[in-house]
Amino acid sequence: MDTQIELAKHRLFAVDELNAADIKLFPGSTRDSTPEQIAEQVNKAIAQIMNGEYELLSDDND
Repeated sequence: MDTQIELAKHRLFAVDELNAADIKLFPGSTRDSTPEQIAEQVNKAIAQIMNGEYELLSDDND
């Protein structure tokens, strides 16, 4: 079984997935999260988007 980090790498960078080229993640002011925990949250967010579990927010500048 893949680790959360390996799964996140595949989902973000694989040609058959998002095929992202440049991703920067900023964990905020707390550094208590491990890379595995951050990857888990990335995977959760991607899964929610893929399942249509999101809400589009309008940009007030439009």
